[in-house]
Amino acid sequence: MNDVYYHASNVGNLIKILPLSKLHGSEERVAYFTPFRAYAIFYLRDMEINHVTCGVNQNGITIYHEQFPNQLEILYRNRSGYLYICENKNMELAHTNGVWMASQPIFASRVDFVADVYADILKAEQSGEIQIVRYKSLSNEKKQGYIDMMKSEIVNKGYLMSNSKKAMFFKDNFPKSWKAAEENSQLRQ
Repeated sequence: MNDVYYHASNVGNLIKILPLSKLHGSEERVAYFTPFRAYAIFYLRDMEINHVTCGVNQNGITIYHEQFPNQLEILYRNRSGYLYICENKNMELAHTNGVWMASQPIFASRVDFVADVYADILKAEQSGEIQIVRYKSLSNEKKQGYIDMMKSEIVNKGYLMSNSKKAMFFKDNFPKSWKAAEENSQLRQ
C-alpha cells in the first residue's frame, strides 16, 4: 500500500478533504484519491465541463485519450489548481483502477500548487508517467466512434436545448456530433 495519496482540487487552503462527491452508481458521498500524481493532475479541471478521458493501466501509467483535436490543450492550458497530499487513513479501493475513496474527512499533510496544469501534463508525458493518445493518431473508425458516442451524449443529456457551459463545450468541440444530433432531432419531429 502506498504512503502518499493525491486529491485534486480547484480550491486552495483546505485542511481536510471532505466526502462531497457521489460514489459511482449511488447517492453515498465520498472523497476520491489516487496514489498516482500524474493521474490526479487531470482532475484539476473545469468542473462545469468535467470531461476527463483517462485512466491508469496495470503498470501505473496514466493513459489519456483525446476525443477531439487538441483536447488536452483546450481543457488544460491556463489552468491551475492544488494537489493535496494525504496518507491512506480509512481509504478503500474504489471502482476504478488507481482510485481510492473515503467516506469520512481525510486530513491533508501538505499541498502542491500546480501553476500550469498543461505544462505539468506534458512534463509527465516526457518522463513516461503519462501516455497521450492524440486525436490525430486515431483511425477514422475510432474517430467515427467518438462522433457517434458524443451524438448520443448530446441527445440523451438534452444539450441541444441548453445554453449551459457543458452544452457549448459539446457544440464547439464535437461539431459533427452536434450536427448529427440536430439532424436526429429534426427526424423525430
